[in-house]
Amino acid sequence: MQKYCILFEYTKIITTFAHMKTYNTGETDDDLRREYNPEGSNLRKAQLRLLDMAVYLQTTAKKIGVPCRIDGGNVIGALRHGGFIPWDDDIDFVVDYKDFHRLCRYLKDHPHPQYVLQDNETDKGFYKEWAVLRDLKSREVSHDAADSHDRRTAEAMKFQGLHVDIFPYEGYMIPWLQRFAAKLSVNVNMLFAGVHPWLAQAGYDVLHYAVFPVFRIIGRIFGNRDNCMHSYGAWFYEQLPREALVPHKDIVFEGKTFEGPADPDRMCRVAYHDYMNLPPKDKRDRHKIDIEFL
Repeated sequence: MQKYCILFEYTKIITTFAHMKTYNTGETDDDLRREYNPEGSNLRKAQLRLLDMAVYLQTTAKKIGVPCRIDGGNVIGALRHGGFIPWDDDIDFVVDYKDFHRLCRYLKDHPHPQYVLQDNETDKGFYKEWAVLRDLKSREVSHDAADSHDRRTAEAMKFQGLHVDIFPYEGYMIPWLQRFAAKLSVNVNMLFAGVHPWLAQAGYDVLHYAVFPVFRIIGRIFGNRDNCMHSYGAWFYEQLPREALVPHKDIVFEGKTFEGPADPDRMCRVAYHDYMNLPPKDKRDRHKIDIEFL
């Protein structure tokens, strides 16, 4: 019993010191929680729903033997805050391109009662080169102007709840070709989605089934196996060395254990540089949406 009491007291001390950490801006984790995502707030409710979705996705991927890891700002959040960046409202996962379609197929063939896999097969208003796990019991409400590209493309989609992005990821990537691929995909989405659906679908089909497979072949011939990026057509351009990413290493996020990159510190330093410092308040990327729970 004494051993457990000592362990409990030690845990309390560690937790207290974690909350006493002062960032470069003079703020602590407690300050950030009070300002952005206090318990019971809409944002905190959204984060906890996303966390449940992430646990479901990770469990499903492990069940079928697909390595699937958290990515991007969620890795920063895990290292810096132990979970969500306080003002953040999304979760990103990445899957090796060779496993991506198998995971998506399984999620579609074995549907969850509340979460749905959204891609161009399940939602003809979705024209992106990645997939999304959507919550059916919430809705993202945009603050963008009614005629804005972002709002129009979002409202063209069938599923509009809280979402977890699932990105295919691969080596042999040619950076300038990926930028060109992203511009092509962005234009299909921004110019045609919600306005000319048949053009959007035609553009998506040409890119997805013809252009991007050719880019992938070019990458296999001229690219570097260890230069890893989001797959052709995704709207992200970070280049990361393979050894920083695989094999996956466990990382704790909001008290849950997920697969993370092999070297999360190196990944964040390459992609985000001085990631342990907080950005100024006016640079904190807060999405222009509200969450309605249904």
